[in-house]
Amino acid sequence: MKSSDALKWLNENFNYVDSVTIIDANGTIIAKQRFNPRYTDEENITDNHWALGKNLLEVFPTQDPQTSSLLTALKRDGVIHRKQDVAYNHQGKKSVTNHLTFPIVCRGRFVGSVQISRDVTNMDAGRVSAPDAAPRTSNAKFTLEDIVGVSPEMRQIKSVISRIADSESSVLVCGDTGTGKELVVSAIHNASYRRDKTFIPINCAALPESILEGLLFGSRKGAFTGAENMKGLFEECDGGTIYLDEINSMPLNLQAKLLRVLQDKAVLPLGETKPHPVDVRIIASVNKPVKELLQSREMREDLLYRLNAINIQLPPLRSRQGDIRLLAEYFVVKYGQALGKHTAGISPEALTLLQAYRWPGNVRELEHTIESAINLTEDYRPLQVDDLPSYLIIREEEHPDSVAGDPEAINLTDAVAAYEKRLIRDMLVRTGGNVAKAAKLLGVPRTTLYSKMEALGLR
Repeated sequence: MKSSDALKWLNENFNYVDSVTIIDANGTIIAKQRFNPRYTDEENITDNHWALGKNLLEVFPTQDPQTSSLLTALKRDGVIHRKQDVAYNHQGKKSVTNHLTFPIVCRGRFVGSVQISRDVTNMDAGRVSAPDAAPRTSNAKFTLEDIVGVSPEMRQIKSVISRIADSESSVLVCGDTGTGKELVVSAIHNASYRRDKTFIPINCAALPESILEGLLFGSRKGAFTGAENMKGLFEECDGGTIYLDEINSMPLNLQAKLLRVLQDKAVLPLGETKPHPVDVRIIASVNKPVKELLQSREMREDLLYRLNAINIQLPPLRSRQGDIRLLAEYFVVKYGQALGKHTAGISPEALTLLQAYRWPGNVRELEHTIESAINLTEDYRPLQVDDLPSYLIIREEEHPDSVAGDPEAINLTDAVAAYEKRLIRDMLVRTGGNVAKAAKLLGVPRTTLYSKMEALGLR
């Protein structure tokens, strides 16, 4: 945006401000002043006090690190300006704001961000938007191209997404925490004919039942104490996609209501007797196996089977070791650009440790590990072992077959050789001794793998 255009836009959209929010580097709200005329003074004061010390995503549960300007500003230089940005707070109330967000940088590190905003919820939404700040109809940020991986499992998942994207059937995405469930759900939405419609993610575990019910289905004034005429997210999302994350955390009585939405394609707001028709595709996710959910009775069988019309199972990162190098290199580029660092790839020793680690936190843990390492590494050199967290060096008692002797007496060369040997041996077992296939999964040339096998005493 040109400076003249920016000044004009500021004059038009920020001739008053009715909210200021500041968060720290962890996303915790450390200062908040809302003096919005849509609310009474008492409501504004109560909300300001309630939000202090809470994580931003607890106050605005429908946002995430990719869609929130305040969280995005923690990793990116420059001012973020958005118009007609839609959010729902912890009480399910919708707000539409124009806002400016600034990073707070101290000695070259992002330590927080501040946002000034103007509430335009009840104003005309048809006004012309500022250049490069057009209203967003969908906040689904990821596409098929964002799914990094060449392992057979990930190739299959990409193929499934392409085939079922335009289907009307509901989808259940299963996978451990950190495997990338929202990435897959977002890619499904953006590959479908609904891509230009609304995409709303809801974390069912983050909201109490009383708030979740009104938020999803809506309410009418008088339905309960303090109830207002409010559209639920199903109606707001008409024509689009709703993503219900950790749906097994949803109370059973709400699961029954959700089943009715799936069957009748209509919602019944609290306090009403006449259902409202909706056209919404529901995609849900769970972080436990379907069999375990049925045994524990966390979910209604009829709802689970209805959601499971299409099932996508995301593998843990440890079972797709051939993708670790690709993912690590992808995150090196991503965070090198975001943090203004010039990292020359990853050293072979560091890559060996990354591939030997079991990654209980899956792709999310790998991403945070690389982000941390990029902050520590020096410019214009590969990421080194000492840039990585110390817990990646697996202790002897955890893997007694790795290196004999006192773990504290093991030097780095011996440790790396031991982990490399174990990794190659495990991959050869997994591929039935097929060296060519093992080399492909490990991301190295076959001749290199033969050389390493000979040096390490492996046949």
